[in-house]
Amino acid sequence: MERRLLYAIALMIGVMILANVLFPPVERPFDPDTAEGELAPGAAGDPAAAPEVAGPAEERELTDAESAAADLEAALAGPDEVEVRAPEAAPAPGTGEIITVRSDLYEYRFDTRGARLVGATMLAYENFAAGGHGGSNVELIRRDDAMLTYAVSLRGDTVSLESFVFDVSASRLDVTDGPEELRFDASIGRVTFDVTYRFQPDDYRIEASGGLRDIGDVGHAVQIGLGRGIELNEAVPREDLEARALVTRSRSGEITAERLRDVDEEAAFPAPGGPFSWVASKSKYWLAALVTPPNSPGVGGVMLRGVAEEGTAAMQASLPVPAGSEGFEYVAYVGPQDFERLQAVGQELHNVNPYGWSWLRWFIRPFGNLIVAVLIWMQDSFSLAYGWVLILFGVASRIVLFPLYQISMRQQMKQMAMQPEVKQLQERYKGDPQRLQQEQMKLYREHGVNPLGGCLPMLVPLPILITLFFVFQNTIEFRGVPFLWLPDLSLRDPIFIIPALMGGSMLLLNWIGQRGMEPNPQMKLISYVLPVVFTFIFASFAAGLNLYYTASNIASLPQQMYLSKERRRSQPPGGRKDNEAKRGTRPGRPGQRT
Repeated sequence: MERRLLYAIALMIGVMILANVLFPPVERPFDPDTAEGELAPGAAGDPAAAPEVAGPAEERELTDAESAAADLEAALAGPDEVEVRAPEAAPAPGTGEIITVRSDLYEYRFDTRGARLVGATMLAYENFAAGGHGGSNVELIRRDDAMLTYAVSLRGDTVSLESFVFDVSASRLDVTDGPEELRFDASIGRVTFDVTYRFQPDDYRIEASGGLRDIGDVGHAVQIGLGRGIELNEAVPREDLEARALVTRSRSGEITAERLRDVDEEAAFPAPGGPFSWVASKSKYWLAALVTPPNSPGVGGVMLRGVAEEGTAAMQASLPVPAGSEGFEYVAYVGPQDFERLQAVGQELHNVNPYGWSWLRWFIRPFGNLIVAVLIWMQDSFSLAYGWVLILFGVASRIVLFPLYQISMRQQMKQMAMQPEVKQLQERYKGDPQRLQQEQMKLYREHGVNPLGGCLPMLVPLPILITLFFVFQNTIEFRGVPFLWLPDLSLRDPIFIIPALMGGSMLLLNWIGQRGMEPNPQMKLISYVLPVVFTFIFASFAAGLNLYYTASNIASLPQQMYLSKERRRSQPPGGRKDNEAKRGTRPGRPGQRT
């Protein structure tokens, strides 16, 4: 689909140039092999000196809590006494108790075995996936997966906590009137591990804090799993699968994404660029993010491990806990990629879903955020459906850009006035192309004309069109939003009415634009063929994008008629009659043959 957009852009630019030129008037990576569980002297609180810990490839899934506790006791005793065993089979699931946390927005389900998040249902969103959960609410965690799983890395050894059954402070939480807390804790030999979650009734943020207690002044790290990829919930599974990625933001502000489908099976490697202020597992519209406080060591490293299933990879983040600190804290965001909610989290989390191609992202990302903010503001301010907002936005964009079209028109009229002189030069230097080009450029300078001045202002709407293409691909505000006969503005028009209207409006604009200009068979052919080609290209694009473009074209009709009239007025005496004669019509009697 993105390739089709590139074709459309190339066609637009090519036609504009032809019309105005050829046919006048026209930071260091995280290394699991050098992991240390203890900070160097004087390094406490220094993110660059955060402990590098063993990744998932070294983690040992134990058969029972007793052996895990023994390993942790050995690690506390010293690295020389740690017995390193090969990984064994994962503990059998389903032996813990399921704790439900529910508000009007979400239903989170935790398993007391491992204190892990095993379910995250979005109560305000419908699941559009065919089969499976289709017709129900969106579910972010697959049945065989879990998020917010814990392991402890200490002095080079990593112990999984998924085999421990935790004590819990409540059997169920209904988050309605205000914040509620849920605490998990488990005894691991002579030490304890606890984690407390704080929930809000109107927010998908989960504030988490906890730690490994009674270990003395020993630095360590807590590894937190983000699962193997968010569940598919969309009507077009291929797009959802391709959007699965691990996204990280470094302390310096650099945001990078690694698509899960590009991770080789059984490959294990660290994500480059740590320490990170946040890490996130995302799909097309959904997000599971781990955000650290700005003044904390951050996420020391992230490990990716490929698995057999396509588009999945195990993700695990490491939170350094310096010696002498009270424990760890972070914010988990498990919910939709809602622009305003992510912006409220801070640290540029609203940029977690990078718009556009990587080479153009520096422009599309901030411009896309601006357009989304404007559309949301319009919808909130005028209380209109998003379909009407897009129509209004298309009309408003044409009004705002009208001065640029005026500039384009003036440049075209100057070129029209120059045509007799240009033709004289062409006759005089027809055997010397290089001299002809030099004389033409000299003539343009004398008249103050830019040869491309007629088309460059017309390229200004292209950034809006390109950005909106990616906005509709990734912005949840348009997901499942109906308008008139359209079931979903983020999907294509099922009966192709909007693309047909778009093509028709484009054809009408081109026809009006040719009036008052010297007839050119090649340009006439292009002006008729291009709308047909665009109709087929845009037929598979989001209905909302087609709606905006159609509204923008229709809003341009009065402007195009005015420009055409001005061009005809600017023609020298007899020019209009000559043009009409070349078209085979009598002046003042359109359509009648001579």
